[in-house]
Amino acid sequence: MIEINLLPKDYLKKSFNLSLGKTGLYALGGAVGVIIMLAGITFYQTHQLTQLEKNIERARQRAAMLQRDILVVDALIDVKGKINNRMTAVERLDRHRSAWVRVLEDVAGNVPEFIWLGRLVEETAAAEKQTGAGAKKQAETPPAALPTDARKVSLEGYAFTLNALAKLMINMMRSDYFDEVELVSTEEKKLEEQKAYNFVLTANLHFLSDEELRNLIAQSGEKKESAKASHKVLN
Repeated sequence: MIEINLLPKDYLKKSFNLSLGKTGLYALGGAVGVIIMLAGITFYQTHQLTQLEKNIERARQRAAMLQRDILVVDALIDVKGKINNRMTAVERLDRHRSAWVRVLEDVAGNVPEFIWLGRLVEETAAAEKQTGAGAKKQAETPPAALPTDARKVSLEGYAFTLNALAKLMINMMRSDYFDEVELVSTEEKKLEEQKAYNFVLTANLHFLSDEELRNLIAQSGEKKESAKASHKVLN
């Protein structure tokens, strides 16, 4: 069978002929290389992102664990502080135990009728340690006139009459342990249908601990021995 195409050349169907040449091949190879490189970079960044997310999750878990540990440590520090405060208080009480017994006996003896004491609190320690010339001057002072440590204390309680409260203040002023007794506040209250006055007193508390008394006695003995030795030398 013979086919004759009578169409002009412009209408004839052209066959597709791909011819790139060396330049086209190099360009095609470069494009493929760029595509492969971009795919590798994308894969690497995806892997790094996944690894980073895992690390972030581990860090969050670690932070949660550390937060629990921090809470435990804070609780232990708080308990340690409370124990240290109690040990300090016990140590102070033990150091001045006998002196506080004498002070409380004096306070109990000064309480008149119609007075109910609630608490006696030491507020601040106003004692100043003497050194150098001050210590020498203290050693030369007779034991009866030796200064004592001054501690600011507050006394709180209830008085059923104002006369009883005034008598309490007078008794404390006459005491060897207290001076500068001041009435800070009074407030009228009812205790079981009975009118009473809630009062707060402040005063300076003076006493010497047993250790301080022993030191003063030792200093006094040394002074006497020194005086005797000087007297023998002069004679």
